[in-house]
Amino acid sequence: MESTRYDIKFLKVASVTLVLLYLVIIAGSIVRATGSGMGCPDWPKCFGYYIPPTNPAQIEFQESHAYKKSMMIIVKDTLWLSKADFTSAKKFDYSNWEKYPVHNYAKFFVMQTWVEYVNRLIGAVNAFALLALLLVALLRIKNDRITFFVLVAGMCVMAFVIWLGAVVVHTNLAPQKITFHMLSSLALLGVVIFSHTRVSVLANKLVKSSVGKNIHFLLTAALLLTILQIVFGTQVRQQIDVINLDSGGLMRETWISKLNRIYLVHQLTAMIVVFLNGYLFFKLKRIVNDSTTKILVYGILLVILLEYALGVFIHNFSIPAFSQPIHLILALLLFGIQFGLLQRTTRKILI
Repeated sequence: MESTRYDIKFLKVASVTLVLLYLVIIAGSIVRATGSGMGCPDWPKCFGYYIPPTNPAQIEFQESHAYKKSMMIIVKDTLWLSKADFTSAKKFDYSNWEKYPVHNYAKFFVMQTWVEYVNRLIGAVNAFALLALLLVALLRIKNDRITFFVLVAGMCVMAFVIWLGAVVVHTNLAPQKITFHMLSSLALLGVVIFSHTRVSVLANKLVKSSVGKNIHFLLTAALLLTILQIVFGTQVRQQIDVINLDSGGLMRETWISKLNRIYLVHQLTAMIVVFLNGYLFFKLKRIVNDSTTKILVYGILLVILLEYALGVFIHNFSIPAFSQPIHLILALLLFGIQFGLLQRTTRKILI
């Protein structure tokens, strides 16, 4: 297939979309690590504002203040929702307000609110980037229908992620829904990486590196194992959230001892991941033929070493909050590299 200007545009938009996706996941993990998930108690607005408050006074009752419908305030540790547009009197009038019916979380911390808001903002930009990518794919559909329909599926996943984001807020951060939300984002990563790699291979007429059946099978197994490790990691994170809540954020040095067997499984699987990816590195670096694929191969070694070292650090230093987003993003980088390598290699023996 001849490279066209639409291919070039597609690859540029896909690269931006991929970067934004990783930024969204980083932001989401920072939200979780800092306990900012309820920084905005409503969705899609934040305390009834499109631009969230920066001062506690903005969500306290104020006399002679013009309130718009659906604005929120906190009075007596309760979240109140304005019923209509009105100007307040000297005293709080219950007839103008109703208790927020979705949940009973009623706290405001400026930092948490803005961390969550930035997370939502990046997510919104990413949704538009994915839509732009789909439109460019439509322009080149005659040459490549597969990429277009994969991106249609990706838009469906994006719609689901957006809907699930609202559900997560409305259920006051139910742990299982948070985990499912992250795994849905992983599916989006797969869609964009697949699309970018496919178009790059087709447009540049790249010859896939022949690695043989055994290595290709092990590479597939490594990818599936990485996904499984991410699932185990999210389950460990779920437990950490519960332990954190029960302990009031104190005695971090005791948290690991309170984890159940899933943490041991996570540790043991990590050893397998390290050895398998190390073996693949030494095999693939001798086989692959183009520079981009070689970079991905060396990327496996770098990321796996950093990820394992960080895991040891987290275990021995009481799960520092700053380390958790880094741990997740390294796992997702490993997923992206492995997935990209699978698309750039073939099990067939090329003669």
